[in-house]
Amino acid sequence: MNRLLLSSILMSVSLAAIGAEVVPDAGLRAEMEGRWNDAIKVYQEALQRDAGQTHLWQRIADIQARQGNPAAAADALEQATRHAPNDAKLWFRLSQAQGSAKRDAAALEAVKHAVALDPNNVEYLRAQAVLASSTKDFALSASSYAKVLELAPGDMATTLAAGRANVWKGDRDSARKYYQVYVKAQPQDKVALMEYIELEAERGDYPAALAAGELYRQRYGESLEYWLRMADLYALSGNDQASAEALQNATRFSANDPALFYRLAQAYPSLKDAKHAMAAINRAVELDSRNLEYLQSRADLAAWSSDYPTALDSYRRILAIDPNNPGAILGIARVNAWSGQTDESAKYYKAYLAKHPQVQVAWIEYIEVETERGDYARAIELLEEYRQRFGDIDPYKKQKARVLAWADRPTPALGIVDAMEPAAHKDYHLSYTRTVALNSAHRPREALASLEETKRLRAQMKETEGEVPEVKETHDLERVIKTPLRSFVRFSANYGTASDRTATRPVGIDGQYQISPETRLFGGADRLWLHAATGSGFETPDGRENTAYNRAWLGLGHRFTPKLAVDARVGGGSTDGKQRLIYEVGADFQPVDELATRLSRRQDLYAVSPRAAALGIERRENILNATWTPDLRWTIDGMLAYDTFSDSNIRSELDLAPRRAFLRTQRLNLDLGVSGQWFSFNHDPGNGYYAPRMYQRYAVNVYTYWKFSDDDGLSVTFSLGPWKDNTLTGYRPGADIVAEGTIGLYRDWMFKVQAGLSNYGGGTTGAYRSRGFGLSVTRRF
Repeated sequence: MNRLLLSSILMSVSLAAIGAEVVPDAGLRAEMEGRWNDAIKVYQEALQRDAGQTHLWQRIADIQARQGNPAAAADALEQATRHAPNDAKLWFRLSQAQGSAKRDAAALEAVKHAVALDPNNVEYLRAQAVLASSTKDFALSASSYAKVLELAPGDMATTLAAGRANVWKGDRDSARKYYQVYVKAQPQDKVALMEYIELEAERGDYPAALAAGELYRQRYGESLEYWLRMADLYALSGNDQASAEALQNATRFSANDPALFYRLAQAYPSLKDAKHAMAAINRAVELDSRNLEYLQSRADLAAWSSDYPTALDSYRRILAIDPNNPGAILGIARVNAWSGQTDESAKYYKAYLAKHPQVQVAWIEYIEVETERGDYARAIELLEEYRQRFGDIDPYKKQKARVLAWADRPTPALGIVDAMEPAAHKDYHLSYTRTVALNSAHRPREALASLEETKRLRAQMKETEGEVPEVKETHDLERVIKTPLRSFVRFSANYGTASDRTATRPVGIDGQYQISPETRLFGGADRLWLHAATGSGFETPDGRENTAYNRAWLGLGHRFTPKLAVDARVGGGSTDGKQRLIYEVGADFQPVDELATRLSRRQDLYAVSPRAAALGIERRENILNATWTPDLRWTIDGMLAYDTFSDSNIRSELDLAPRRAFLRTQRLNLDLGVSGQWFSFNHDPGNGYYAPRMYQRYAVNVYTYWKFSDDDGLSVTFSLGPWKDNTLTGYRPGADIVAEGTIGLYRDWMFKVQAGLSNYGGGTTGAYRSRGFGLSVTRRF
């Protein structure tokens, strides 16, 4: 019975196939029984006899698709199209199969054939548009959607798709038309409205974009997505401030999103917004305290706004998480340098370069810090190491010139600058170095002109780079150069007393008027009170313990060349009604950078005690001073004097004091040295002054300068060693300490206080112990 039924069915199929496609009975039977591979085999055997049976290729494709083999199905349909190239439906079916097999390019080519054969088929056109988009052929996609809308106007889904395709194509004007139609017809589509807002922003029509944004807010209210999109919109329009405000509004909807606060911190456009930027990044760090990116941004923003404590805190947090983080180590070095903490800066630069010696810029910054600390010798040593690593390149030359300029080696510094200038015309850093070197080379007029050029170049850099930490250096340079050239008035008062019961109290006023950078007029007047106790041997011949000496003078100084400056003053003095001429002539001569000398002759009353003043003892001093700096660590001071007195006495003196720079830090300079002093008189006339036939003093000296700021400091000098004169059979121990505090080194008002204690002999009256105190107040104009 079953066999009769099956035979009837096969007969019916065969009769139906007469005049149409013939399907082998064995294949149909295999399909009915689910033997798919057998069915395929039957059809393939039939196709070997006649490959043009497209219906069999399609049956194979159906079976392959049913078994989950889309690629094989597509291959079968591709064979069918070779034998029926004008069958649009077949090409469309092939396109679908290629798409299922993820062969988008092949699928697009197949649907193109379908459209070519049936150009007004909306289904084919829509499929072509979708496939064109997936293969990034946006022009074809846009034109396909346009054709669909011609054939089926009012299709909103296609209208939106056409708008998007034109956006991707880059034709924003065409896209705008589609979006405007769509958002009007579909007011509920929030996504499309936001896309339209972005489209108007990309077109540059910011008023339209903002109007659409306001429409969005009215329709759907505020939300995180809205404000984020508006932030993007404002950023595109160039309104960074509005973009930041939009992000600020977004934080109301996501108050615990550290990434949002991080983005907000990056959005503020200028230094005036630093407070808001810091508040945002602090919130991000509060929410995610171990995020290295947020901590680095916090450090950068803090440094940008000169909030150096916060910057350092950020870098230290980074190091707590990542102890070897090179960026944090370098950041701490830089922030300390910018904030003037050069000791800490040097420590971190040294640590950084120990692990990252290949970073050239860090070497230069470290050298700059050592230069700032005044350790020029160390800076030169580092520069030599830099040269060995990286060669004799421009950064090396520039920094070496700057170090030499500050180290009072202007000749080689200017040589380097002049050699580099043609290739680096109008370079701020070279101009700065030239200015320092010209000032050090005693070329004040040229230094002032170079200073103005340096300031101009600094202003240009600010316009292009913004405010940067090193802008302070130009202001400091101006003070260094102009302060010595300012006119001033100075009041001074001193008091000194000694163990031989003598005391002096000079009080005076002097001043200077700067006629030009090279010429100055100076003058002053003072009164010196002298006291000696009765029986000391220093009272007046008639037994008075006190007397006074008054002076006044006027002088002129002029620098003729960078190597030579001459000054002279003349005036008068009086004591006990007796008038006398006083004068001084001096010449400063510096033949080379390393050697500075001064030769002077001076005549004045030797007013060291009431007796000497009353007797009218005049002293004519002839002095040669010299300072030799053979390298950047050693300094040798020397003095040679030959004096004659009105009582026929003669004094000769030699001083020698070499010292070496041992320490240069942010707060302390320390030099150590030795000294020797030898002087002698022809005889001791007993005229109220100390006149040994031979005096010798030897000492170990400690020179310190404590830097409280650029304007304020304290110098303290300690000396310890033996001394003797011809009246002693052996040496005696001696020591002294001299301190001077300065307030306002470069300011309009400068105050100085001096104090000293000594138990060396060799004073003007021969006292073994002496002490003194002094005060001066200077007003600059």
